[in-house]
Amino acid sequence: MSLRAKCAVAAMLIALPALGAAAPRAAPAVATAARSELPGKPTGPIAVEYRLAEQPTAGVPVKITITARVQSSVNGLTLHAHASEPRAALVTEPLLVTAPDGAYAWELTVVPLAAEGYLNVSVAGTIDGIEQARSVTISLRSAAAAEGLAPAVAAGGETLIALPVHESP
Repeated sequence: MSLRAKCAVAAMLIALPALGAAAPRAAPAVATAARSELPGKPTGPIAVEYRLAEQPTAGVPVKITITARVQSSVNGLTLHAHASEPRAALVTEPLLVTAPDGAYAWELTVVPLAAEGYLNVSVAGTIDGIEQARSVTISLRSAAAAEGLAPAVAAGGETLIALPVHESP
């Protein structure tokens, strides 16, 4: 056996007991994920819920309340809402009504102009300089669309009718 081989065997014999006596490392404490604090399925630092005041009806204004629950580290929270098709609904600017710890609520009024349509809502904020967002799509399908009926008149007797506009040069 060569001198080099003898040194290698000796080094292994010396190191082997030390490796066997080494205790396994303790697993680090698992930090609770921020997502576990939010309701619903885990999706990120922003959770969005909505509530319609009544069943959408073409031509009748509907108040929608949108609530966003966020982590405390989210900054600059904003809400953007628009109809999936511009001719499908009129949408007012969102109005922030409450902002308690970790929850924001906006109200907006939507006037569905067609029997079917969608409202796209996105809530965005910044965490550590990185933009985070959550979006939901709200169906504005009226009961009349399902039944094939004409648009109903609101309780106050008012109905909004939007006529097509043609621009001329």
